[in-house]
Amino acid sequence: MKNKNPYLSSSVLTPVGILVILLGYLAESLRMSWIVKDGLPSESFFPVIIFLLGFPIAVYLLAGGLREAKNNSVSPSEEVSCEKHETEEKEAGVIKVAHKPVYITILTFVFVFVFKSLGYSISAPLYVFAFQLIYDDKMEHLIKKAITSIIITLLVYGLYVGVFNIMFPEVWK
Repeated sequence: MKNKNPYLSSSVLTPVGILVILLGYLAESLRMSWIVKDGLPSESFFPVIIFLLGFPIAVYLLAGGLREAKNNSVSPSEEVSCEKHETEEKEAGVIKVAHKPVYITILTFVFVFVFKSLGYSISAPLYVFAFQLIYDDKMEHLIKKAITSIIITLLVYGLYVGVFNIMFPEVWK
């Protein structure tokens, strides 16, 4: 059955999930250290930059989603055909589109909380891999996703260590 509340659509819930993730990410990164330490960028510098770039974009997306939800009124005859189409789309995917922002929010909070104890080398590739699994509608190409996770992890590591000279916590240190 179709959800009667247009404000519970993915165009509204996704930006809300992104905002929650960004705020949690900012709060946890600032718990590690202030943005600049001894005149140099600290480990929280890059997360703050991500927050400053992502927050206005997420607010813009949320405003657009709210406008779309406000203007999205469906007549009862259109509702039946839309309901059938949405049911077919949701059955095709493993995870429902409307639930993905919630799963990503939970995944990100888990990542932020285990990052310091598990270290970057373990937590980051698992996070990127799980992120890809949540947004994959067919759960195919798992080896490709694993390789992509490792490549992204190495690129981010290179950025932090090589460019910003920021070391990540590691379990074996």
